[in-house]
Amino acid sequence: MIDLNFAQQIIEKEISPDFKITEYFDTEEMIIFFWTHKIYDPDDERGHIIGYGPLVYDKTTKEYRVMGSGEWFSEEICKLFETEERKEKIDDHNYLMSLFENEQEDLVYTNSLIEKIKSNILRRNYVNSDDVDLLSILTGARRIDKEYDLIFRHEWQHEEHIIVVSDDSKAKEKLIAIWKEIGYKYKILSDNELLLFRIKKINTKPTLK
Repeated sequence: MIDLNFAQQIIEKEISPDFKITEYFDTEEMIIFFWTHKIYDPDDERGHIIGYGPLVYDKTTKEYRVMGSGEWFSEEICKLFETEERKEKIDDHNYLMSLFENEQEDLVYTNSLIEKIKSNILRRNYVNSDDVDLLSILTGARRIDKEYDLIFRHEWQHEEHIIVVSDDSKAKEKLIAIWKEIGYKYKILSDNELLLFRIKKINTKPTLK
């Protein structure tokens, strides 16, 4: 019998009381418990924690242990994620990398990915740094042969703001248009720096002019 309450107690003790079991898989050799943040969506970086993988119960030793973040990419566990959604994510990643390397663009595919990212932002009410990175590729700001960076500044809390550094004015105009569409604020800091707000309600002192 699988003791979910005991497994939850281990997660709260060994990882953090902020996380809960979301699903588990009963395999031949082990039971694998996956967890996520109790408040934030699974794809919200505010609810991520580095260094921890799933909790497993070893049926041979009858012991529980938390896997390391890299340890759990075994063949057996990876098979649990061979879903259509995962295959789609791999295709999206490959296309984004092709854009980054200046290969031919498919405008329909590009626009569909932009809409997908916008939808995810609106669902979770938060902009991940990965969202900005991917949108920078999709708008043309980030390319293998372009000067580009994402930075943070102490006067702008990094959980709530991110700065795109790029000389591509057209790409930055596209990013601004996206931020207007999702209803998030932005601020042009200089000719090559664009400040993007990551949440709609800001509690910091710097204000827009």
